[in-house]
Amino acid sequence: MTRRTTKAKEARTDKLGLSPFSWLEFDAGGGLVDVGAPAAIEAMLAAPGITDLVVMSHGWKNTKDDATKLYGTLWSHAAATLVHKDPKTIAIVGIVWPAKQFSTDFDDAAAAQSAGGGALALDDAAAPDDLSDAEFEKTLAGVKDLLGPAGDAVVVAARDAAAAITFDTADALFKKARAAVRSPVGDKELQKNAQFFDPVGSPEAVLGSLIRPPQIPAATDLGHISGLGDAIGNLFRGLRAAVGRVLNQLTYYEMKTRAGTVGAALGGRVLPASNALTGKRLHLIGHSFGARLVTAAASALPAHPSFDFFSLTLLQGAFSHNGLSSAASGAFANVIGRPSGPISITHTHNDRANTFWYALASRLSNDATHGFGDADDIFGAMGANGAQKLAAGTIVHDTTGQAFAPKRGKVNGFLADGLRRGNSGRDRGPQQRHQPDLRQAGRRGS
Repeated sequence: MTRRTTKAKEARTDKLGLSPFSWLEFDAGGGLVDVGAPAAIEAMLAAPGITDLVVMSHGWKNTKDDATKLYGTLWSHAAATLVHKDPKTIAIVGIVWPAKQFSTDFDDAAAAQSAGGGALALDDAAAPDDLSDAEFEKTLAGVKDLLGPAGDAVVVAARDAAAAITFDTADALFKKARAAVRSPVGDKELQKNAQFFDPVGSPEAVLGSLIRPPQIPAATDLGHISGLGDAIGNLFRGLRAAVGRVLNQLTYYEMKTRAGTVGAALGGRVLPASNALTGKRLHLIGHSFGARLVTAAASALPAHPSFDFFSLTLLQGAFSHNGLSSAASGAFANVIGRPSGPISITHTHNDRANTFWYALASRLSNDATHGFGDADDIFGAMGANGAQKLAAGTIVHDTTGQAFAPKRGKVNGFLADGLRRGNSGRDRGPQQRHQPDLRQAGRRGS
């Protein structure tokens, strides 16, 4: 069950509530970090009475400590209302992938601080200044931390562009950024996103357009729903902010790529190699970019696995709402019909990260179009709108926001407006965020 590994660590099986628990950690390229982890998972699955395996993945900007809190809270809700299953018979694997916190989302932080606070108009002379030297350096440090040695050339180009936006400096920044990103073969969503780093026309004009903060079009209720209508005017503007926004796109793209890469390794290599999983039921659960990870895993699973792939649960998924659609050439359209049980998806426009920031980052431009962030936006997110453009009869919508009773063989959308009232995009732990109620999903999904 291993591929590339770093120095081996002693494998350890723990508990999550009453359920046996083990970690499975990946590097950015989909290699296993702990060479002993697969053996620990095999032993856990081979223990008497184990019938099910639940695999959970955290999202962007999580540390292992964040993941520990998230997994513990999610499973406590699910396990507390299991009717026909003993939690002791369900083994849990917690995914860890390199998605730690980076200081690259200054726009979001500014919006979160100023929402509802009498924000300034975009043309107000008293609008906020550019990023400070310290803030810009934090952004550069985040990119360097993310990319390692590959980020050195990007940082040099970023400093040059922040000093003066010219054809040469802008062109160098986009080219160095483009060289640092990968475009996975067959992933049309990522290929479309990567086009930002190959700007059509003048590179300095594209970079210059990012000096001003993003705008919400008038024909949307996003500002009312997410509290961004006023706050958006309080975002930074200037040369350093423009360069910082390019770097934000770079870190966003890299995280999106990593989630897909790790998911493909999980579903294509690690899970199929488990002999102890044979005959058991598999459940995949992911939050935010972790939803993209487990969907990629579901897509990569063999057509006829030795185990029963029973359920897929996507909590505020940060990937395209067309990702499961064959009509829209979704990257994971083959997942439809694969689980023998339900696919369950929570979504709400109260999630600022998915409704506004995901749409902006996926669009990778400073102009907005009609339908920004909603179901008509080709760049909309699963966590904002639920699955879109599926064949008739495939999806079941629950708009009551009450008890969730997913149906087998269907894509089940759950409108979580009453359970999630905001999200900074920082998956810091359930105590700081409104979590969807997983008790009913846990009852039927396990």
